[in-house]
Amino acid sequence: MLKIIKFIVKIILLFYLIFLKEGFLDHQKLPPIFYTPVAISIIHFLIFFLSVNIIIRFAQMIYRKRKHQGDKYSDNVIIGLQNIYYLLMVMAVIVMIIGFFGIEFSKLLTAISIVAAAIAIISKEFVSDIIAGISLTFSKELSIGDYVKIGEYKGRVIDINLHKIVLHHDDDDIIYIPNSKAYNDEIINYTQKEIRKFNVDFSINSNLNIPLSSLQVMIHRILLKYNDAVVIDSEKLKVINILQNEIRYKLQFKLNQMNPELAEQIKSEIREGISLLVIRNSQTSSN
Repeated sequence: MLKIIKFIVKIILLFYLIFLKEGFLDHQKLPPIFYTPVAISIIHFLIFFLSVNIIIRFAQMIYRKRKHQGDKYSDNVIIGLQNIYYLLMVMAVIVMIIGFFGIEFSKLLTAISIVAAAIAIISKEFVSDIIAGISLTFSKELSIGDYVKIGEYKGRVIDINLHKIVLHHDDDDIIYIPNSKAYNDEIINYTQKEIRKFNVDFSINSNLNIPLSSLQVMIHRILLKYNDAVVIDSEKLKVINILQNEIRYKLQFKLNQMNPELAEQIKSEIREGISLLVIRNSQTSSN
């Protein structure tokens, strides 16, 4: 209810400011101070600010209603609209400051074009990040909460802003990827693809003579600990290559549902189990 009241107050204030602006055309209605470049710029800025704010908030409200979500719901569209709002506000502040000096609108547009061109040349990467960020927020390639791989980085998307994408890595590291890099790199979205099949590649010194059956028993024992999540008897262990000093293996297992974090945990435990098996076998061989 409070948000509706705020929304109505903004609309009333907007119309009031528009009325004041129209009053500038008649120099007998308001004191001379209202006709200074500073006052006019501030009024124009407030009208623009309220107009954009009302439009963006209304669009977000309608979108959430269509999604049957509450006020706190956020996804790519909501974030994209918010980013556009921030970008427009920055531009409006720059225009307002320039307007303080009483520059004519036509000259103002020329000045803005020159400044924008200079910024685009000097800060090419920053501008590219903004353009890529707006494109990514409205794309279907990734959303907040998706588990993705962008280039060589893996993690869950926790934020997408005008400058960067923020990933939460499995090791609890926070990774910041510039939007332009993410836009140009390959993006693999594990959440959207619902990939439930996972692989573990490893190699063992061939001199240790560890039987394949020993590896299978050890791996099966680990997977049994996760029997609620792992598809029963889905594991497949096979020899990929036999070299002079090592044997290369590939293990594949399936989960009942897509859960990359759990898959990484299982893979880590399997690798640890393989290392322990190798150590024990090495000690036995030396004895």
